[in-house]
Amino acid sequence: MKTNLLEKGRQQPSGFSLLEMAVVMLIVGLLLGGLFTAIGDSTQIKRRRDAEAQLELVEEALYGFAQGNGWLPCPATNSSAGQADPVGGGACTSFHGFVPARTLGLQGPFNSQNLLLDPWGNPLRYSVSDLTLTGDRAFTSAAGMGKLFANVALMVPGANMICVATTAACGATILSNTVPALIYSLGNNWGNFSSAFELENVTPPVVGPGWGTVANNNFVSTGYAEEGANEFDDVLVWLSPSILFSRLVSAGQLP
Repeated sequence: MKTNLLEKGRQQPSGFSLLEMAVVMLIVGLLLGGLFTAIGDSTQIKRRRDAEAQLELVEEALYGFAQGNGWLPCPATNSSAGQADPVGGGACTSFHGFVPARTLGLQGPFNSQNLLLDPWGNPLRYSVSDLTLTGDRAFTSAAGMGKLFANVALMVPGANMICVATTAACGATILSNTVPALIYSLGNNWGNFSSAFELENVTPPVVGPGWGTVANNNFVSTGYAEEGANEFDDVLVWLSPSILFSRLVSAGQLP
């Protein structure tokens, strides 16, 4: 009897079989895959929050510039070294460009063109209305700002005012159609998108030195969507004309 028991003991397998090892490796792989996905998602959420905070900081800097000068700065271009172009305002070299971070005295990461970068390492964009009143730019000159404030009825929706909506061509739900200026990040997919929503905000190729072009004053700001025809991860912040006028009045720049 003892001999039989010993023989049975010797017949017991030791360690894991190949099948068991394969199952274990599969489970570990699934767990690690889920972990890495969660880490990636968490990183993107943090970057979006950082981008929102960065844009709000730029927004305040623009209001502050207007309070000190009586007008909004022109956008920087890819060759103006981070300065408003022109520095003195008026007829901007381009009304769609980049945050004039050097003019505003902002800190942060910059590329070789002196353009302020978002959390994904891409230039922050800035557009300002090109509305003109009897020869003066309404938002980028003190004279034009004064004329507009004296007759705000001249600030009407149209081709010269920036419009932000939830769909392309400034259709469906319009969020604001009398925007003086707008700042935005192209998000994680800054150079690789095809949805009409994101194509409204900039036309590829979104690479240096030009970093893409903006076709008109229509922009889209809608819910975050990773895939599909309406893929969207841009982050936008725009100035309010009411707050802008209020800041200028409190600073003594307007009557």
